[in-house]
Amino acid sequence: MLKIVAAILFLCVGVFEASAREVTIATWNLGWHMDLATVQRWIDACSKTYLEDSSTGRWHVSTDPQATAGWDVSNTFDIENWDSVNLPVCNVYVYRGVVRVKLEAYRKRQEQIANFISRSVPADVIAFQEVSGEQAIKEVLPSGGADYELCGFTGYKVQRLVIAWKKTLGTKVSCNVEDALSLPGNPDDKRPRPGLSLTLNVDGAKLRVLDVHLKSSCVSPFDNGKLEGGRSDCVTLQQQIDPVESWVERETGDGTKVVLLGDFNRNLWHELRDQRPVRTDNSAPTSPRTSGVLSRSLLEEVSDGQPAASTLQVVEEHCQTNEIGMLLCTLSEIRDLDSGESTLLASQNYLGCRNPVGLDHVLIGPGIQTAAPGEHVTIRGLGSTRQKDDGSDQVLAISDHCPLLVRLNL
Repeated sequence: MLKIVAAILFLCVGVFEASAREVTIATWNLGWHMDLATVQRWIDACSKTYLEDSSTGRWHVSTDPQATAGWDVSNTFDIENWDSVNLPVCNVYVYRGVVRVKLEAYRKRQEQIANFISRSVPADVIAFQEVSGEQAIKEVLPSGGADYELCGFTGYKVQRLVIAWKKTLGTKVSCNVEDALSLPGNPDDKRPRPGLSLTLNVDGAKLRVLDVHLKSSCVSPFDNGKLEGGRSDCVTLQQQIDPVESWVERETGDGTKVVLLGDFNRNLWHELRDQRPVRTDNSAPTSPRTSGVLSRSLLEEVSDGQPAASTLQVVEEHCQTNEIGMLLCTLSEIRDLDSGESTLLASQNYLGCRNPVGLDHVLIGPGIQTAAPGEHVTIRGLGSTRQKDDGSDQVLAISDHCPLLVRLNL
């Protein structure tokens, strides 16, 4: 009898495994990435010369012999009438000083990204951050994006979000900008980036993905990134907690399977290891926060178990590198790496990206299982910028982040 029961259970498991759809999802911050037309405008603007008005600190276009090239202005957004909606700062690439980027070098960078995605990011869905728009992603997807559909937006600021998915995966139900994450009640200079929500029909069921790029510079409660502290970056990130939680609770209410991913600019593993109460008044994160009460943990506030359908799990992360690198990745989830450890992990013999771990995460809701731990994919030497002393033979880093690749069973 026991053997019969075991056989039935085995067959049931086999049926489940056979019916589960494996979907590979990736998140990748491409670092101020632009389409070529925007790159040309950016190069032209950075190549102009400017003089500073000492009374205002603003820079104005000038042909004065003492004028400074835009490449060398410390804060590009201090240039009068700079198109901050579409153009990044000028000092994106640095190699023994700011690299004065040439269009051909950027075109080569795009080719390297396309080849890397084709070779090392075999994902059905890729959530991008820090891109100028859909055209910028079309230009770096294999075969010009012929096999993909895109969800993106215009407006806001230059660092936008785009989600790409393979046409064979499913059809779009909706593509929405989550404006609440941009804190529209704040002054313009205190508004972070919005979120981007994509809902797909996959094999007759809905899959909903939220791509985020949250406020930077409030990374770890173990460093100087205490969410309840008074630093302006942490104050802004604190404000984004409620909009993220509202999205999760709203969008899981109908039973849809949900993936929340992107550049959180927050080490969620450190939050889980922080032994302090989640809230400053010691109240449970399942209850509404009263005025003046602050959260110490974005993750535990957003995924508090109530309602149960909104519970999210952080996907375990490994590093696609050697044993020493894997050990450093494990340590990075427990404590801050020191400068030597961080430099080693970011070097081209290890992961190769300047921000290797602790910022990018994938969270999954009920009904989704991981087929394997997520992988921080090494980009090795592609994460380095270099050129000759005369500015020729430029090679631009493809990103300062490594892709995070996760295989899921739906």
